[in-house]
Amino acid sequence: MKLTYVTLDVFTSTPYYGNPVAIVNIPAEHASILTAEKLQLIAREFNFSETVFLHEQSADDTGEGLVKIQINTPWAEVPFAGHPTVGTTNYLLRYLKHENFKVLVTKAGRMAVKLNEGGEDVSLEVAHNIRIHVQPFTHPTLGAFPVVSIVKGMSFIMAKMPDLEVLAKQNKGFRENSYVDLGGLDEGWQVGLLATYYYVDLGIDESGTRQIRTRCLSMGEDPATGSAASALTCYLALQEEPAKRTIRFKATQGVEMGRKSGISVEVTKTSDGNAIEKVVLSGTAVKIMEGSLEAP
Repeated sequence: MKLTYVTLDVFTSTPYYGNPVAIVNIPAEHASILTAEKLQLIAREFNFSETVFLHEQSADDTGEGLVKIQINTPWAEVPFAGHPTVGTTNYLLRYLKHENFKVLVTKAGRMAVKLNEGGEDVSLEVAHNIRIHVQPFTHPTLGAFPVVSIVKGMSFIMAKMPDLEVLAKQNKGFRENSYVDLGGLDEGWQVGLLATYYYVDLGIDESGTRQIRTRCLSMGEDPATGSAASALTCYLALQEEPAKRTIRFKATQGVEMGRKSGISVEVTKTSDGNAIEKVVLSGTAVKIMEGSLEAP
């Protein structure tokens, strides 16, 4: 059984920058025989930080504008990840000109999508369940840092660095294995991924956008991590005064590894400023490869 696929570099318009993702098309007639184990083997074969399995629309899906996806790292399925969702949305709206696509359905929830003005990039409303965990992570030399989940199963240690020089010196995450030893998370949340998201706050630019430089290290380094950027910007937005409801962020990641990426996030808080109402993740992508693979 052959399956078609494409790869895109996400959060960049320059080929071979940004974060690569593979999107594998799953025809409806094959969905029942492509078990979770077989899909995991395909994801491991690509060995990207994530692989998307794009399910063919049913008649009901088409009527509602729904597209369903599954996201796998080389080690496990995850409920949400930023660059796979942004990459898939770019692929369907910008490359395929998909007319019956309004909502991306992930294990974390439904996300409304749109092609932004000018047609150069896309936005999606992130399905979120922000959790700032009670117990911070304490590093023996760098200090204590908050741990934040964008959804259950996608958690990050938010490690603020004093400057770009210190940021550049980091060469590994705080955990050797991001999928084990999750005891520091709140009860009921000890599943999925726990990675280290280093950042430097560069302040607000002349357009009113808060600029951040980031690096994500877990079992290797990730060039662009939209889920971590979403979690971090929600955390930072909640530290702002309640009157400031909507805040724009731009995270630049992947610089140190030669795959510069740009991640845009707009966070809107509830009227009392105590919770997150909406998270809009935006970015572009460029197609790199397409072909077919032999299914396991």
